[in-house]
Amino acid sequence: MLLDGILERNRMFVAGREARPLPDPEKLHLAVVGCYDPRLDPILPGALGLDTRTAFFLRAAGAVVRPDGDPLRSLALAAYLFGVEEVLVVGHTSCRMAAFPSAAFIEAFRARGVNRETFGPADLREWAGAIPDPKRGVAASVAAIAGAPFLPADLTVAGLVLDDSTGALQVVVPPARCGAAVAAPGPIASADPLTSTEALAPAAPSAPLAPASATSSADIPPEIAREIEALRAFVTALEKSAGWRDQLAQLRSDMERHPGAGARLVLVEKFLRRATVNTRGAAAAFDRLRTQTAATLRAPVMERVLDLFRPLGGQRKP
Repeated sequence: MLLDGILERNRMFVAGREARPLPDPEKLHLAVVGCYDPRLDPILPGALGLDTRTAFFLRAAGAVVRPDGDPLRSLALAAYLFGVEEVLVVGHTSCRMAAFPSAAFIEAFRARGVNRETFGPADLREWAGAIPDPKRGVAASVAAIAGAPFLPADLTVAGLVLDDSTGALQVVVPPARCGAAVAAPGPIASADPLTSTEALAPAAPSAPLAPASATSSADIPPEIAREIEALRAFVTALEKSAGWRDQLAQLRSDMERHPGAGARLVLVEKFLRRATVNTRGAAAAFDRLRTQTAATLRAPVMERVLDLFRPLGGQRKP
């Protein structure tokens, strides 16, 4: 077992070392978010001209920073406890997360006795944090950091891609302050994102929403109906976008494989989070409908929301 060798080497290390406490924490003004690929260990600090003792080095698969969880949480702690003022997100050219081997991944986890269902209903590329290419992966991570409400406005973030064969750096996203409108590439899996203007464009005239239960349209308060129509407008805009049309088709296919309303709502929620990198309007509307609707209306309202995303052939008729 590898641990046995580690413990033996640790005993040798301790025997030849005088005990001494760690020095007091120092202020570190820079944090670097890089890919966790171990091949970068001998390259990354040198390419940046940095000593690992003079900056935080946070590592994540693909240098992906999502809007929740780590490494975003670690960046907040670094900012407030260690005085970090600048963040660099550094992707690299031969990142495996840009060519995520889904088939090999499935074969590997099944060979080790793990079922596909344990990863949940999401697409495996989404679950793993796969990226379309290093540049757009970095841009999405920078947008997640810049948009984090709990990070200070004086924190600066920029994005780079490292040519891991030559060591050269390319600026993908120039430095910007947190809270600023940082251009994002849309969802990590998309090649043709919507802008915020397109996402909130007025809906084209459409057929009335199909009744989802015995509750009639007259029973839905006007403010709830407006939220549903805002979502309809968003879906209509997605249908007009070449890159998002395929994403929407994939969502509908996934929904067909998961007939339960609960599972479908989870799929819709995750889709909206990905689709609203540049604008949170649609995601916020979904949240309000789900959390603020009266209990007696929540089920039929959620059914109406699901109707907006169901496979085209599966829409109920009014």
